[in-house]
Amino acid sequence: MPDKKSIKKTFIFQSAFEELEKLEECLNSLEGYNKLSEDKQYEIMLVLSEAVTNAMEHGNELDSRKAVKLNVTISTDGITAEIYDEGHGFIPSKLPNPLHEEAMLRDHGRGWFLMHHYSSSIEWDDEQKCLKICF
Repeated sequence: MPDKKSIKKTFIFQSAFEELEKLEECLNSLEGYNKLSEDKQYEIMLVLSEAVTNAMEHGNELDSRKAVKLNVTISTDGITAEIYDEGHGFIPSKLPNPLHEEAMLRDHGRGWFLMHHYSSSIEWDDEQKCLKICF
């Protein structure tokens, strides 16, 4: 079986919204990322900014002493991102559907929906407290 080349990098963000400004630079530092189409780069940036924001805000409750870890792996199979925070986790099935009429006018709650729309798959690992996103 041929050896698949993969590149993995880890990025750490403190739980403050200003830290999100580093995300694009982090992604651009990944070998092969700049070879993706602009549309694909936009989708990945959108999804990962939502995921990291949620980890900071909901997982770490914006406690700047707590960190969010983002592992990104680029391989011939695609791109995988793993997001870890220091929170207690969540139950994805309990998140409100942003397409329901009562949720339409809320000013938040669409991130999970967007992440599903622009990624190939999303899994929450409650044991590891890790969100795994594939593109």
